[in-house]
Amino acid sequence: MQTLLRTLAVALALGTSQAAGAAVINFNDPALIDIDNDSGRATYRESGFALTGEAAGFLTIDGLGSAMTSGLVLLDGSTVSLMADGGGPFSFSRLVAGRLDAQGAATLSITGIFGDGSQQSTMYPLAGLAAIAVPMWSGLTALRFTASGDLVIDDIGVDGAPSDVPEPASAALLLLGIGALLGARRVRAVRA
Repeated sequence: MQTLLRTLAVALALGTSQAAGAAVINFNDPALIDIDNDSGRATYRESGFALTGEAAGFLTIDGLGSAMTSGLVLLDGSTVSLMADGGGPFSFSRLVAGRLDAQGAATLSITGIFGDGSQQSTMYPLAGLAAIAVPMWSGLTALRFTASGDLVIDDIGVDGAPSDVPEPASAALLLLGIGALLGARRVRAVRA
């Protein structure tokens, strides 16, 4: 019985630890932008995260991102903020960015706002669209992207806070494991 309980505890821990995971915001669904006409603010939601900013400052466009899919265009002087839906902490690990106009100049400023209220910023002069070496920040409550010049952002790598609700695949795996444990226990009881 103790072995069964220990195994069940391990299965539960493994099943619920998969509730959070790495996500890539790739802007491949431009229809997801919601615009509040009263405030002039726009919000793009993907993978449990929301990017919010002035509606006139950003838009998603097909054919601009990595692999020529979609990317987020930030116009000169605009800022967008990235937050996890529900406001939980998250980590930031990667980004693809570049100039919109091959002849123009563009600089991307990234500011991380952490759970303790502290902030860190870094700036990147941009050339063609490519992966840039970003700081590996964790414990973020928000991330701000500010454009100097017109630029494109794609493939934002984030890792969200654990969810209270496991993903369906994790829950199914957990239930399958519990069923197998109970079946093995029944077989042992019949043999004894």
